[in-house]
Amino acid sequence: MNGLVLLDDGRGRFGPMVDLRPSFDLRSGILTTADRISLASGLQPVGALVPESLAGMTGAIHPDLAINRVPEGDGPWLVINGRLLSPPTGVGLEPGSAEVDPSDGSIRRAVLGREEMEALVRAETPSEAALPETVRRVERTEPPLACAAWDVFTEAGARIGSDLGLMSNDGEDRWMRLHGGTVIGDHPIRIDRTATLDPLVVIDARDGAVVVEAQAHIGAHAVLTGPCAILQGTRVAAHATIKSDTVIGPGCRIGGEVGGTIFQGFGNKSHEGHLGDSWVGEWVNLGAATVNSNLLNTYGEVSMRLEPDGPRLRSGRRFLGCVVGDHVKTAIGTRIMTGTVLGTGAMIASSVPPPTTVERFAWTTDGGVRRYQIEKFIETARNVLSRRDREVDPAMESRLRGLHATICGNDPS
Repeated sequence: MNGLVLLDDGRGRFGPMVDLRPSFDLRSGILTTADRISLASGLQPVGALVPESLAGMTGAIHPDLAINRVPEGDGPWLVINGRLLSPPTGVGLEPGSAEVDPSDGSIRRAVLGREEMEALVRAETPSEAALPETVRRVERTEPPLACAAWDVFTEAGARIGSDLGLMSNDGEDRWMRLHGGTVIGDHPIRIDRTATLDPLVVIDARDGAVVVEAQAHIGAHAVLTGPCAILQGTRVAAHATIKSDTVIGPGCRIGGEVGGTIFQGFGNKSHEGHLGDSWVGEWVNLGAATVNSNLLNTYGEVSMRLEPDGPRLRSGRRFLGCVVGDHVKTAIGTRIMTGTVLGTGAMIASSVPPPTTVERFAWTTDGGVRRYQIEKFIETARNVLSRRDREVDPAMESRLRGLHATICGNDPS
């Protein structure tokens, strides 16, 4: 096997979460799906097929991969769809064969040689129809491909245990730098030796594993309830409550009450306020006392419109909070209603809850809705990233400008 090729077929409904990254870079547990696929297959990625609009960003995130071209060599390569959140271990396919979803012809996994890969690269849509007739098809539906945002983040807690099984043990179970803290439960507790836990932290592992990665800091009196994971460099404030099924990505600042939620990384929710059953992109700042609802007053099924011009989709879930795209900012005291989607780059500063679907780059105040001026937006993004010793690289700037132009046309305001 000549390596792994990651596939984003563009068929998932993930709203703003795939504006700045391909589907396989979504955080769907402790790991991104790409990392999980690589560890499960035992292969290193050598290439990626993504929508052309994401080629630049994908190349910046994965500079060593062949993007939208056939990797070097003759193959074969293992191709895996980034919507396959729970991939099987190993390869398990013969060369020249593909697992496909019979409902829509999506490729789940395939082992392809050079000519077959060339056909897939040339295709407008990388699906079963693009594969040569010589490729043997195997129909399969389980485990299902993720189709909507809630397929990714609402099951993240259930993947924490399996992700731990794939990861090398850089920490030591139950090793804790604690002074008078409390540990409850028998599930794995993995604390990196470079993490810091202040006095009187409570770790509750009765229902699932608790992970604290390198350089993370947990403030005094904070409560971590498993399954949950606090990733590298994240700081959890004193007295914070991190409830089960939560993954806080790297470089975040988290306070208040958070449960059933994924932070992609580098997000700020430093102050009090409830955030439940939600998904938060990168470089987000949630102002003090920002809160969300994750349950309708009727206790009924929550629906969500992931795109402003798209249909309202039934989630099949009773608890469903919000999807917050990258670079979103909320003012103090912002109230976010059940099933809300805040588009990439939106700024919310209204005394009433924002609409349940907010367009990208919307500047929302009590005076109405305008567009965030792109030059001011880029300047703010540079300031935000510099606080984490990062920068807006050319690929990110180009993609942000392209998104803004798509939404606003020739209007720069």
